[in-house]
Amino acid sequence: MTYRVRRKFTSTTFCIDDQICKIWFRPEKEYRKGYWFWKVGFAIGKSNRQLNDWFNERKNKRSTSLHKQITGRTGMKAIRKGFQEVLRLRWIVQPGDCIELDCTSGDPDRQFHAWSRWHRHHPEWVIDYEKKIFYWYRPPYPDDAVWKSFNIIPITPVDRAANTTGEAYFNCFRAYPKGGELSMDQTLELVGQVLPSA
Repeated sequence: MTYRVRRKFTSTTFCIDDQICKIWFRPEKEYRKGYWFWKVGFAIGKSNRQLNDWFNERKNKRSTSLHKQITGRTGMKAIRKGFQEVLRLRWIVQPGDCIELDCTSGDPDRQFHAWSRWHRHHPEWVIDYEKKIFYWYRPPYPDDAVWKSFNIIPITPVDRAANTTGEAYFNCFRAYPKGGELSMDQTLELVGQVLPSA
């Protein structure tokens, strides 16, 4: 019997100054065998129906009105709160999966500039400056050697908004050796693969 991970659509809604903000996490495609690419949507509007129409790319007045604005009437605090919610929700994805946060508002340059300000606190995000897209991979990364010899159990850090660089990388998962019991030499060799290099 094999264990199959079910990647499911997730969304969350919150309000700022009488306006509704919504974030969506949707698995889009398998970018490498066993690892998935997730699309993140973020919008601010007057009603839940308007936001859903925008996310589902409906061709109606409710949907198209959102393409002309970046923050509605709430100002940049909606962008800040939205990014904090993305940081909190990102732990629903499986280890090695990638999330994409793109700038598709009415003013993508301004949106990109606002999100770029947080990059100094979250250097683990990869930025495509040409397309104005942010990417985050949940540790351990798909090309990490730990996958070869260990079974990975995902861990959600206590501080969900913290960055995942340096020592924090290893607080995002637990690794257990594959197979049966190991000798002391085998154990030390495998542990060397998991521990951060000095």
